[in-house]
Amino acid sequence: MSSLSFSLLDYQNGLSAGLYAPPDTLCPYYEVDPVLYRKFGDSHKRRDDLSRAMNEVRMRTGRHYYKQTYPLQARTLDYSARAFPAYRFILPEVMTEDWLAIVDWGKFQRDHVLHQPLCGYVVLKMLNGDGINGPLQFPIGRGILDACVDKILEWKGTAYIRDFLLRCGMDEKDPILHDGPIARGVWRAFFQEAAYVAAVFHDLGYPWQYAGRLQSNLDGINTPNLRQNQSPEQIAQLFGQRLLFHALQGYRPLDATSPSTWQNRIINLCDVSLSKTHGFPGALGFLYLNDCVRRYPCPKESPLHLLCVEWAAVAIMMHDMAGIYWDSSSSGSQIPENPFLRLSFDRDPLSSVIALTDVIQDFERPTVAFSNSGEHVTLEYSSACSGTILELDAIGGLTLKYKMKSDEMRATKQQMLPKENYQIFDPEYGYLDMSGLGITNVRMVAE
Repeated sequence: MSSLSFSLLDYQNGLSAGLYAPPDTLCPYYEVDPVLYRKFGDSHKRRDDLSRAMNEVRMRTGRHYYKQTYPLQARTLDYSARAFPAYRFILPEVMTEDWLAIVDWGKFQRDHVLHQPLCGYVVLKMLNGDGINGPLQFPIGRGILDACVDKILEWKGTAYIRDFLLRCGMDEKDPILHDGPIARGVWRAFFQEAAYVAAVFHDLGYPWQYAGRLQSNLDGINTPNLRQNQSPEQIAQLFGQRLLFHALQGYRPLDATSPSTWQNRIINLCDVSLSKTHGFPGALGFLYLNDCVRRYPCPKESPLHLLCVEWAAVAIMMHDMAGIYWDSSSSGSQIPENPFLRLSFDRDPLSSVIALTDVIQDFERPTVAFSNSGEHVTLEYSSACSGTILELDAIGGLTLKYKMKSDEMRATKQQMLPKENYQIFDPEYGYLDMSGLGITNVRMVAE
């Protein structure tokens, strides 16, 4: 049996040893138009006060949480200047929304300020190991990064990636489209970078989801439309040619076999996903914010660089589509409502890695405990989980062990895991199909 462990302390020690640095072989992914960038920044000038936002987090959460948060957010912001230039203009609102989510009284919420950068660490360690031990060797005889490159270069389930590159102008004879040392080297670097981008920004959509929920709650009241990204039909028109909608349609294009009702079904899924997921609005926001500052037309555009943004957006969307796959309105059902949305490692290794990463990264995610003395309310930030361990046996069994900080937290976590385990990892119906790695079953346990 082999294993791989993850924790905040391991991440901090790894940074001191020179590990887990953001990969940036391809970065930046497009040429920024300086005029558009300035105008976009001017339109956000009143909200673009990062020092104020960080100071407010410190005042709201206390010194201990802030000391964990600030270094990671500073690194994320430094990275985003190259990978996601427009991010700095919305970071204050994102951080405010993350804090509001943590202190939501009526719904269990966890931190996202620490969570997203730590997902970047989990991705890098899962793909490359820790500098001493390599990545886990799966039953197919490959580490997960090599397995991802294998799936890409087979061009079976991933043929849509090749089609995208060709539509963006890549020559069919380009060596990266044909299995060999050059292609494998390029795709290894590409995959690490795309996975890191998607991991660090995968929860970007929470503020948009909040706006969508608020609009839903105000239906029937004479209020202005709060949805900023137009109607689902307009969204489909604006983004219908992007890789995002290809995934939304079950990773296949509209063709002669499509029923006449299919387009309406996709529009309906688009509408539901805007308010019932944070992945779909996050992916739209990620693409739109990049589009706002990108120079176009631009003769220097690289199809591979563009793919990094487009595929990362797909992973941002797909990491949170399990509720749409199952359809939360039929919560008692044991059969998914939209089976074509099932996430498969064979056809989308990138989104599969990000979805698995999101499940692994449960450690050091503070929640808020309230206490009320009658006149004053106090908040205490504490996390239930100290680390996660992946264990892989020789016959394809994968175990996710959550190291809880107390017996009470362990018991609470253990109660929630059976339903989550079934909905995500059930071999027949689970949202995430890992059989392409030789995984036969997945267990989630709290210790």
